Amino acid sequence: MTINNYYTELMQDIHARAGAEQNFTEAEFTERICDFLVDQATIENYTLATYKNSPRGIRVDAWDYNEDTEALSLFVTDFRFNNDIETLSSAEVTRNFRRIEKYFNESLNINFLAALEESAPGYELAREIYDKNRSKAISRVNFFLLSNAQLSSRISAIDRDEVEGYDCRYDIWDISRLFRIESSGKAREDIVIDFQEFVSEGIPCLPAFTGSEEFASYLLVMPGEIVADLYDKYGERLLEQNVRTFLQFRGKVNKGIRNTIQNEPEMFFAYNNGLTATAEQVQTDGSRSRIQSVTNLQIVNGGQTTASIFTANKKNRTDLRQVYVQVKLTVIQPEKVEAVVPRISEYANTQNKVSAADFFSNHPFHLRIENLSRRLWAPSPYGGLRETHWFYERARGQYANAQANLTAAKQKEFLSKNPRIQMFTKTDLAKFEYSLDMQPHIVSLGAQKNFAKFASEVGQKWEKNERQFNELYFQHIIAKAILFRFLDKSIMKQSWYGGYKANIIAYSLAKLAHMISETGKSLNLTQIWKDQALTPALELQLLGVAEVVNQHIQNTPEGITNVTEWCKRELCWKKLQEISIPLNRDLEVGLLESNEIDLSEKDAKKIQKIDNGIFAQKYVIEKGTEYWKQVALFGLQGKFLSEKEMGILQVACDIPRKIPTEKQSVIIVKIEEKLEDEGLFTDGLAS
Repeated sequence: MTINNYYTELMQDIHARAGAEQNFTEAEFTERICDFLVDQATIENYTLATYKNSPRGIRVDAWDYNEDTEALSLFVTDFRFNNDIETLSSAEVTRNFRRIEKYFNESLNINFLAALEESAPGYELAREIYDKNRSKAISRVNFFLLSNAQLSSRISAIDRDEVEGYDCRYDIWDISRLFRIESSGKAREDIVIDFQEFVSEGIPCLPAFTGSEEFASYLLVMPGEIVADLYDKYGERLLEQNVRTFLQFRGKVNKGIRNTIQNEPEMFFAYNNGLTATAEQVQTDGSRSRIQSVTNLQIVNGGQTTASIFTANKKNRTDLRQVYVQVKLTVIQPEKVEAVVPRISEYANTQNKVSAADFFSNHPFHLRIENLSRRLWAPSPYGGLRETHWFYERARGQYANAQANLTAAKQKEFLSKNPRIQMFTKTDLAKFEYSLDMQPHIVSLGAQKNFAKFASEVGQKWEKNERQFNELYFQHIIAKAILFRFLDKSIMKQSWYGGYKANIIAYSLAKLAHMISETGKSLNLTQIWKDQALTPALELQLLGVAEVVNQHIQNTPEGITNVTEWCKRELCWKKLQEISIPLNRDLEVGLLESNEIDLSEKDAKKIQKIDNGIFAQKYVIEKGTEYWKQVALFGLQGKFLSEKEMGILQVACDIPRKIPTEKQSVIIVKIEEKLEDEGLFTDGLAS
């Protein structure tokens, strides 16, 4: 795919989502790129808030505030309606950043705030900036320029600056940068850390390998100041490989760690377990005694340590000059990250077992949803003839990679079967599920936090009974996606709409689910899957609920002026449940009795059990005799298996002379999982 093809596809998608009106198109582009930045872990969350005052040269389109880092992010959009890619010049870059800087400057002044109507776009953000400035709760301001134009090659970088005494950083996301990442097939833009910027010759290290091993490892001692600076610069991007680490970082800062930093900093190295980290590439000096740079550093264990050091430095202004952290750094090739990093996380964390909660994209849950999404054809809506897939992007870049080497004709065929509007990601899935699961306050925390909670819960459910994740479950996911995306497309066109779309969607779906649950019945999700659309009665009901939700979330209680923060509180959800909204009679007639749902789910689990046997048999046969002989040898040498298990495994060792049954194949797969916990792959006896 060329950049021109990418631009055309992006513009068509945005126009299709926004409809005919240009102001919606611009907002849709802002939302699309902000969603992308959330996926990139560049920002934690965002709120759309378009405010323009052209005569005064002031503008802002979205914002985010990260409580952990006390970083305020402000976004300005430069959107072009041309069919061809335009150039973003140096003068235009400067002008756009000046507009958003001026908004920030003006918001520090009470007169600007007083001149705005409370219902006006931009008021809440101005109030947020004014209040946080007074309470000294802003440590840094990030200015983002989002554009579908192509940045002039004459612009190499935007230097850091100060605005009204605040440390400010500038970032441009233009069409070429978006295309470069999306077409690379990588989940994230590379992080390249040059340690020579901190220490002239790099950080001293001790190679913990001979040079012949598949994975190179290093032991090093990192100054606490560098740990704090790295998190300050890269944030959650250093943690995104590991849900456990993400959740761990979100917890309360460990008091013992904090007290050591403040009172006995020279003892920090002795008391703390340090960090376990990975990287895709490490550059050392000639003697391998100093690490000069690393590519795609990830902290897979040590979230609390990272949080405590950063917080002590940035919030408590604690001197870190005597704080040093031990780091075990392992170099892992990109294609092996998903297989190896979960095990490093598990073995490095001795407090409790890490299993499904880490929820990497190669977790069986994701693999099953991916398989179902490629296998199941969604019925054609309104009696049409063309069936399609809902494409689950288990790992970022899969959708683009699937089209990468196709001819124009084949790409057109692929898109007709897998329309972009029906592609969804892991974080999308979590939003669909938790919105209808009546947890809108969790969804409102942002895509990453919501996914972390969802991952932990589903991981536990998988271990308890994986058969509940079946074809029916997938069909219901898609029904929830249709509900979610109907509101996503419709809300901005309502006369009452004034912002907070993401919160309104989550709360509206949760409220609908709560209203239906009070009848003792259930929404017919299977019918929505079959129709691939909502009934007029359901659409009307959702928009009516959304209007009530809009009024509710903006009616913040005394002491809370920030709507987005109010939506993150469970009390906001509890108060909404108290508001009575009548159910549409036509909608109520189509609801299902609970026993009908129970029977459907029971049947779906039975079918999944059969499918598991078929897939297990296919997996065992495809692995082949030699593979299973290695597995059997490992089990025999370690005395990990019973005589019965060895007997069943021997059947796989005799393929194709003997073919294991479906029941035997399921047991063989479980034997493999058992031996994996004993180090089957890490010991190199099987591959």
